[in-house]
Amino acid sequence: MKLNPREQTLAAIVGVTVFIFLNLLLMSAFAKRNTALHAQLSQQRLEWNGMQALLEQKGLWASRDAALTAKQPKLTNENAAGVELYDNIRELAQRHSVTILNPVLNGGIEKTPFYRSVPVTVDTSSSWPQLISFLYALQKPDGFTVYEDANIQVDPSDPAKMVGHFKIARWYAP
Repeated sequence: MKLNPREQTLAAIVGVTVFIFLNLLLMSAFAKRNTALHAQLSQQRLEWNGMQALLEQKGLWASRDAALTAKQPKLTNENAAGVELYDNIRELAQRHSVTILNPVLNGGIEKTPFYRSVPVTVDTSSSWPQLISFLYALQKPDGFTVYEDANIQVDPSDPAKMVGHFKIARWYAP
């Protein structure tokens, strides 16, 4: 079957249109892939630079790890650890005029590859400066005491006082 000149022109226009459409689809797909690869490359370069920085500071991190391993306390008695932490919290609270309310000795010990966490949950009531001095004294560098959860608010019944809800834990060596 032979096409007349008008059909040949129409077929050529349709062919060129399909060709252009396919090229646009391919170029769009290549552009998206190129953008994704550039983003991945920049992310990998960022990670590489971070690794290089850590490698340059290898001695510093090794000395910090050795100091941490030497100073972090070992958990000798799981049953007494929570009571010991609570006694320490109560003593510091008395020293800083902070009232301890509703103490809860959480019996569970959270175990991670890096530490063993012995938590105690307490509510406090005190003035703002007393609370700050108590929190500062409790979290001394070699004590390995952390605040896993803290919520501090102004006491609704006495605006001069602060009430707090804290989950305080001591981290022991794994």
